[in-house]
Amino acid sequence: MSDDELLAHLPEIAAVASQVEERLGAWVGTARERNVSWARVGAALGMTRQSAWERFQHAR
Repeated sequence: MSDDELLAHLPEIAAVASQVEERLGAWVGTARERNVSWARVGAALGMTRQSAWERFQHAR
C-alpha cells in the first residue's frame, strides 16, 4: 500500500472509531440506567472504576 493509499483510509477509520465510541457510550449509559456500578463497567472494559467514570460520565 502506498503512502497516499494509506492516508486515504485514515478518514474512514476515524469515522468508524467515532461510531464505535458513540455506541459504546450508549451501552454504558444503558448499564448505568440499570444501576450497574462504575466498578463493574470499568471491569468489563478492562479499566478502573475511575477511568470508566471519567470517560463515560456523560454517556447516554
